[in-house]
Amino acid sequence: MGERLWSTICWEEVMPKRLAAGIEVSRHRASFRQLHMTGPIEYLTTLLLFILLFLGVSAETNDERSLFRFLDNVLPNYTALYNTTVPACEWPEITCIDRGQKAKIWSLNFSGRGLNGTILPGTLGALTSLTNLDLSHNLLSGEIPEDIFNLSSLTHLKLANNKLGGGLADLVSNLVQLGTLDLSQNMLSGPLPQRLDSMFLNVLDLHSNNFSGRIPSMLSLPNRLQTLDLSSNQLIGEVNHAYENLSQLKYLNLSRNLLTEALPGHFDKLGALRFLDFSSNRFYGSIPDSLTKLPELIQLSLANNRLTGPLPPLPWGNGDNHVLMFLDCSNNLLNGSIPEGLLASANLEVVRLAGNNFTGPLPVDFSAKLRELDLQNNNLNGSIPQKVTTLRALQKLELSSNHLGGNIPWNFFESSSLQYLGLGRNSFEGGPLLNVTSVAKILHLNLSSCKIKGSIPDLLAASLDRLQCLDLSHNHLNGSIPSSLFYMTTLEYLDLSFNKLTGAIPSTLTELPSLRYLNFSYNNLTGEVPRSGFNSSSFQGNPELCGLILTKSCPGQSPETPIYLHLHRRRHRVGAIAGIVIGTIVSSCSFVIIALFLYKRKPKKLPAKEVSKYLSEVPMTFEADSNSWAVQVPHPGSIPVIMFEKPLLNLTFADLLRATSIFHKDNQISDGHYGPSYKGALPGGLKIVVKVLFLGCPANEYEKVAQLEALGKIRHPNLLSLMGYCLVGGERLLVYEFMENGDVQRRLHELPEVPCAGNQDPEDWSKDTWEHSDSVTKIDDLSWPVRYRIALGVARALAFLHHNCSPQLVHRDVTSSNILLDSLYEPHLADYGLASLITSENLLETPAICGAPGYLPPEYGQAWKATTRGDVYSFGVVLLELVTGKRPIGHFHDSLSGHLVGWVRSLMREKRAYKCLDPKLACTGVENEMLETLRIGYLCTAELPSKRPTMQQIVGLLKDTQPKLTNS
Repeated sequence: MGERLWSTICWEEVMPKRLAAGIEVSRHRASFRQLHMTGPIEYLTTLLLFILLFLGVSAETNDERSLFRFLDNVLPNYTALYNTTVPACEWPEITCIDRGQKAKIWSLNFSGRGLNGTILPGTLGALTSLTNLDLSHNLLSGEIPEDIFNLSSLTHLKLANNKLGGGLADLVSNLVQLGTLDLSQNMLSGPLPQRLDSMFLNVLDLHSNNFSGRIPSMLSLPNRLQTLDLSSNQLIGEVNHAYENLSQLKYLNLSRNLLTEALPGHFDKLGALRFLDFSSNRFYGSIPDSLTKLPELIQLSLANNRLTGPLPPLPWGNGDNHVLMFLDCSNNLLNGSIPEGLLASANLEVVRLAGNNFTGPLPVDFSAKLRELDLQNNNLNGSIPQKVTTLRALQKLELSSNHLGGNIPWNFFESSSLQYLGLGRNSFEGGPLLNVTSVAKILHLNLSSCKIKGSIPDLLAASLDRLQCLDLSHNHLNGSIPSSLFYMTTLEYLDLSFNKLTGAIPSTLTELPSLRYLNFSYNNLTGEVPRSGFNSSSFQGNPELCGLILTKSCPGQSPETPIYLHLHRRRHRVGAIAGIVIGTIVSSCSFVIIALFLYKRKPKKLPAKEVSKYLSEVPMTFEADSNSWAVQVPHPGSIPVIMFEKPLLNLTFADLLRATSIFHKDNQISDGHYGPSYKGALPGGLKIVVKVLFLGCPANEYEKVAQLEALGKIRHPNLLSLMGYCLVGGERLLVYEFMENGDVQRRLHELPEVPCAGNQDPEDWSKDTWEHSDSVTKIDDLSWPVRYRIALGVARALAFLHHNCSPQLVHRDVTSSNILLDSLYEPHLADYGLASLITSENLLETPAICGAPGYLPPEYGQAWKATTRGDVYSFGVVLLELVTGKRPIGHFHDSLSGHLVGWVRSLMREKRAYKCLDPKLACTGVENEMLETLRIGYLCTAELPSKRPTMQQIVGLLKDTQPKLTNS
């Protein structure tokens, strides 16, 4: 009987291991009810066992019970990972006060332990003695429970690098003992907390979230604060003076926000500051002298702003021995000369002043520790100082696109440290390309447009066997292409265009394993082009070249298909296409005539009396004849334009007619899905765009006005805000600000990449088309930093529409043509919210309203219902456009689909993602960032909508792709 009793109550399940782990009591109660009581001895024995069981369970403390509830939800297999036969206080991740029944959890560190799920209220918030909580680098999601912010004993709260959302509001003010608050790299949103009441706060790190609004002017920061990082958010407005009295502040980072106004001038009180980063904002004005006088400043970055004026004069820091190691003021509007002695500072290692208007010669003295010097895209002149070539620590020297002259110092190649050398597009005196020594470790070499003469040395390949990028274009090189270039097995980019090279193309050259960009155009090469994966543009401008890729048979060659047969087939195709086009035009015209006839027979509805001030009876529709329609509108000066911005302009419909020359075709700049857009200029020079909506119309006029009013209230720095509207009869005219640099599609695909060089001297760059024509973009206009800024800005705009608007807005038509660029190349997403102005449900669920070919997600083929996940897919296509430089639909090598998405995803599955990168951006040192962005585009274009990230997640992912400033 004893054996049966032990077997019946399953003693194996109530061993001490289960007791210590806190098993469910109800389970054992059920076992107790299953006993077959046969006598007092068995009953007493069983009762004793269950008393022992309950004593074991009660030995579990309240803190442990709360901990186990938390782990059950975020780490279900924790019993297999941790020793549950001992109290949780003995785990290495946990520190407790006291032992036994009085044990209280004092510190909890589960950083990087794979936690996945939400933090349940009443779990961690019940650990009343907790002082240190570290759950960083996990996959936690959902909102942070409010009870965590009631743990008044907390001194360190670290939840960085998770997927936590929601807002903070002023909950943080309850943590009066807090010394470290690190919530960085999450998806937190909303405004920053208005106040922080902890006088012990040492670290405040909220970077890489979606916080918006202004930095609170009353944000109380304790004097002992040493780290303040609010970077990579969506903060706007000016920088207030909350940090001015932080005498112990060492790290201040406000980069990658939307901050404006001039830089504050009160830096002299931050005597301990060592790191300051205000890059990638919209600051303007000059650099304050007080900023460069900080005695302990090691790293200073003000890049990608709108700063003007010269650099502050020396001395910087505490004089000749200042400790500055990193200086980045690139991509601003700074001018003047580079202060003599600045680059000679003893500790200086990285200097980036590219993309400004600096003039004068290069300084003659340089720091011996200098590792990177980037002065490209300025107006510097004079010769390159000889001392630069002797810097043993120098790894990167970029002086391209200046006006430097004299001879090229070839002893650059004697350096054993130099890896990146850019001297292209200057005014050097030229000379032969000399042999280089085998000690050279150069990876990127740009000598384009340097007037180099002579032949390419045979030993070049042997000496530069690590080379990845070689650009010798726009020179006077002659002779043949050395076959020894075949031995440069690491070569990815080779440009020999616009030279005087002769002879045949070595057949082995196109077989280099890593080569993804090749340009031999505009030379005097002869013979057959070897078969390769490169298209005809790589070989154009060589009249004597022939071969299948050029559709030109070589002499004495018997082509597989005769030329006349190609022409014959082409004529048939042209005839067939012409027949189809003519038939389509005839049928379309018939449809239009019938539609107009039916429309004219339809009785007109009189507008509602209460909103008659917005409306006017007109004799016909805009769509039928825009010019006649506009001329026949009675009393245009009495029809108001309702303005959300600049309401004092007091505009009327007559002003719009004058601005657009009565909607003349010459002023039409687009013909979008919703209707045409016309550019114009108002009195005072304000440039505008007027969009005329065709599709759909609300049933009543109250709804029409209410929808436009609601649309006018939507504001975000990366949305093209509605300035105003005008109701003329049944037509709705929307007024927007004119964007100087057009749309991304035109900038990316339609503008010339190089000047028309048919008759241009290769070395004559004095009249570049991109510098001397308003209609042609600069080659640097869509550099990778600009493309990255476009991607991040549009992602922020879509995240705002999806997650911050109530109700949420689905854009429906995210394309590169709907991304407009202002004068500073800031992106503005257009056409948002227009679908809400369409009443017909049938019309809303059509391809015309759900997107453009190439951007439509696959699920729209089954049901034309627009969703936020559909917007994510379309945005992913835009990302792929920015990275590859290719259109969404076209011919793609090694692909039969004709779609950019299919081509990219195929190459990525084959682990050949590098083949996708835009060759125009090769050798710019941003390949890794481009590949990371390509991977984000891959995630966005997943076939199943559920597999795509949200726009908030995409914003976080994109922020992580920007290289850190210290990675030099």
